[in-house]
Amino acid sequence: MFDAFFKTLGQLPTPPFQRVLWLSIGGSLVTAIILWFAINFTLQNTDFIGLGWLDWIVDILGSVAAVVLLFLLLPAFVGLIASLMLETICRAVEARHYPHLPEARSQSIMEAILIGIRFAAILIVLNILVLPLIFFPPVYFVVGWALNGYLLGREYFELVACRRLDATELRAMRRKHGFAALSAGLVIAVVSIIPIVNLILPLFGTAFMLHTYQRLPT
Repeated sequence: MFDAFFKTLGQLPTPPFQRVLWLSIGGSLVTAIILWFAINFTLQNTDFIGLGWLDWIVDILGSVAAVVLLFLLLPAFVGLIASLMLETICRAVEARHYPHLPEARSQSIMEAILIGIRFAAILIVLNILVLPLIFFPPVYFVVGWALNGYLLGREYFELVACRRLDATELRAMRRKHGFAALSAGLVIAVVSIIPIVNLILPLFGTAFMLHTYQRLPT
């Protein structure tokens, strides 16, 4: 696992990884800004209480809350956009570290979109579920780490395995190596709960799990 970790870190600065990262961050910022303007417009054009000064306070507090929420969900937006380009990451890792492998199955655009939506949904739900615990840092860390570890481990394992296995083989592989997927997921989960660093989650998670998968006996 240490070997997979350091190989992944070593490839993060390379052009394919950087291209996916900056396209994802840029697209996510644009998405967050558009959503903030939409929320702000809705707040300013809706009378919640009927008293001018109270509605003004509600508008201000709502705008601030929207900024905080969108900031917390930014990694999920990055994950959604990056998930559409994760095949680029897989191919870059295989070209550098596993050139002997046969060509993997190419994913259709629709499959990539569905994977992206499912991936983003998991990240958003995770962030919302553990958000109330942010006021209790030790609990937030433990619960968030365990939950992320299980779900992210399963998600990334399926992501890299489905390129070379059919549905039946994938389920059998996941049952056989569930502990390895969970262990890798716990490492990925550490990245997911570190602010700013979690923006590289899709890239790190994909590459790290691919290295983990390649070391598993069939």
